[in-house]
Amino acid sequence: MARSRAKNILIIGAGPTQIGRDTESEAAAVQIIKNFAETDRNLFYVTSDANSVIPRLDVDVKFIEAELTVNSLIQILRENEIDVILPVAGNTVALQLSEQLNESGILKELNVRTMGVTTTTIHNINNPELMNRVLKHIKEPTIPTTVVENVTDALKFAKRVGFPVLIKPIASLTKTNRIKCDNEHQLMEMLESAFKVSITNQVAVEKSVVGYKEIEMIVIRDAEGSKLLINGGENFNPIGVHSGDSIIFSPTQTLTDVEFQSLRTAALKIAEILKIKGVCHVQFALDPTDGKHFITRINPFFDRSSAFAARATGYPIANVVAKILMGQNLREIKLSGVQRHDSLALIEPVMDHIAVRFPTWSFASFKNANQQLNTRMKSTGSVMAFGRSAEEALQKAIRSVDSTTAAEQAALDESQLSEAQLINVLIHPRAGEVYYLLEAIRRGYTVDELAKMTHIDAFYFYKLRHLVKLERRLRDNRFDMAALQEAKYFGFGDTQIAHLWQVRSDEVRDFRIKKAHVFATYKGVEPTAGEFPYLTNTYYSTFEDEDEAVRTTGKKILVLGTANSQVGTNSAAEYTTFQTIQRCQKLGYKVILINNNPNALTLIPDLADKIYLEPLTVENCLNIIHQEKPDKIIAQGKWEIVTQLVLRNVQVEQLPVSRTTRSENIEADYMGVISSINGSINLFGVVGIDEDNMFIPIEVSEALKVKVDPLIKNANQHITNNGIYSVIIKENMHQLQIVSVVPLAVQDLPFLSFAFDQDFAGIITEITLNGSSKIENHPIIQGDYRYLHVYPYTQFGLKKPQNPPFSLAIGAEFQSIK
Repeated sequence: MARSRAKNILIIGAGPTQIGRDTESEAAAVQIIKNFAETDRNLFYVTSDANSVIPRLDVDVKFIEAELTVNSLIQILRENEIDVILPVAGNTVALQLSEQLNESGILKELNVRTMGVTTTTIHNINNPELMNRVLKHIKEPTIPTTVVENVTDALKFAKRVGFPVLIKPIASLTKTNRIKCDNEHQLMEMLESAFKVSITNQVAVEKSVVGYKEIEMIVIRDAEGSKLLINGGENFNPIGVHSGDSIIFSPTQTLTDVEFQSLRTAALKIAEILKIKGVCHVQFALDPTDGKHFITRINPFFDRSSAFAARATGYPIANVVAKILMGQNLREIKLSGVQRHDSLALIEPVMDHIAVRFPTWSFASFKNANQQLNTRMKSTGSVMAFGRSAEEALQKAIRSVDSTTAAEQAALDESQLSEAQLINVLIHPRAGEVYYLLEAIRRGYTVDELAKMTHIDAFYFYKLRHLVKLERRLRDNRFDMAALQEAKYFGFGDTQIAHLWQVRSDEVRDFRIKKAHVFATYKGVEPTAGEFPYLTNTYYSTFEDEDEAVRTTGKKILVLGTANSQVGTNSAAEYTTFQTIQRCQKLGYKVILINNNPNALTLIPDLADKIYLEPLTVENCLNIIHQEKPDKIIAQGKWEIVTQLVLRNVQVEQLPVSRTTRSENIEADYMGVISSINGSINLFGVVGIDEDNMFIPIEVSEALKVKVDPLIKNANQHITNNGIYSVIIKENMHQLQIVSVVPLAVQDLPFLSFAFDQDFAGIITEITLNGSSKIENHPIIQGDYRYLHVYPYTQFGLKKPQNPPFSLAIGAEFQSIK
């Protein structure tokens, strides 16, 4: 019998962090859950992400740790009498699972419906041929596409439309991207693996539009059909380089008004025909010669582009979509920052700044990976930057990459390349492409030559050429006030200027402040560009006269965020920072956060009291410290940035956690987790470690407890500071011995917090700030699952080694051992 009202809602998560998926899905889920928690509905959240922050939210939601498979979801639907599934916070993973659940018949059997996007829409989006029919119905041009079940049909189609072609598995078992095939041999080779990962043994083949401009539009639609464009973004690279590996500018930089309006209209039409209730990200291929466009991708869910759009515009997309899902319409939704105007949610955001998203890679850790950029995404994260010009935003983005990965941005030393090598890199783009383009301009290549070789719009080369001119002016005019002021306005950092002047960065800073009187000012990020009074808590720096930021009052703490995602810490570091912020607030501090990862969980609205979207550099930290005068500064681990701040007499409280992991690949059988506070030891519990170094929560038997207790009491001799520690234990001839005692690793912290039902990040924060923390022990959470590290070897086309170091993991997941 049909249930009369949607009471039980299952939100499907995206699973662990991987290349192409950071914490943006979970950030959206957190906001949706907080909004839904205000209703009388029962919320369930399922994910295999062991770094999920959902279990520690102070709202009523049942967290279900499970592998994201159809069978596990069917069991969850039955056991919890689910009425509605919400896939829009789970990226492509949730969309594929929703499709499979619908095809299995279970949704009809249990009278379960989808929220935000219909099963028909999901089915159409997952099948390019069906999607093309929908697009033709609304008179949108389509790329010649077919779905094949064998190699012969694929070859016939490719010969008819001409190479290159792109292929993508239908209903893939794993996350896949379109793969470009330039000839018959490549097509046959790639089809073999594509058919294997397709659930339906089908592959989509489409005519390639490589070389066209890639444009992105983010729109929102409500239940009554009101629609608005949130943001438009333009990829620096043409189609042929994955958008996740391309620099992206917002708003669009090179489109005519006719082109922009055409794409805007198309995006809104798509949201309407698909009956989207929420957010929809539409990607376009735009022919630079005649302005005609094709639609290349439709994502009716939260992804990295919608996350960037929210940061770039200041428009709280996830909160607004949550209210739409709850039954409100755009004309009824009020935004918390608005001081006057009843229906601001229905007004399209306006930007008075330029925002840039800049990819970051981890190739230094995977030296054998192919660093050439193509349709397969390879960047492990991104940073963003804001400026008053394209030059300033780009420069800030370039120096946003912290020192630990700066060398990875340029795969080769561009200044040492021969002319032939440089030309090859220009024609075949690779990681750190912008560095090679700047070098080409320094060597005298013209804008037209570079535009022809790269298919990148000439506009961007004029901007790069301007930056090279500023470099030359600085180099020729050491300690010149006018040159310095112009360089700062267009985004040059003190360190960059110091390099050109061949002096220390502190000398540049002293000259800038004491003699040139050039200071950073701050501008608010909000969706009306000053059209309406709007209280924002988010700011970026520039070098103009007016300063919009007001110093925060009361007891305050500056938290250094995670910045760009890297292998090793990634989503676990975001989890830790999220919990740190919440504990600081509970301790009575107002939290000021500096972070510039566009996908960051910690950038959700209303978490931190004030946010600075700034590069995590010494210069920017010092500027913000001068602006805010925080009572304390807190950071995870011993970063180089912390070391540099300490050298400048800045006191930074460092959370006593390891930035890498526990002792790697060490032979061990158990790991105890303890707190040590002023000499007092407390054992939270013990987990087992099997031969694959995976964690299995275990119930400590009396026999094991008798052996472990004396060891734990002796752990103090290995400890010098208060904190939470991992005690690595090995069993030898039925005797237990301590192998090492190390600070709890950031990578392990989220899972162990879940297993022991503890807020370890919060406890560590409180110990760091107050010297003590009240410890409450809870029973270990029982479950048949493991904690498994997730690595990016597959995405890099590398064979996973037998014992990969944990410090190269990109995420972590629960894995069932039933």
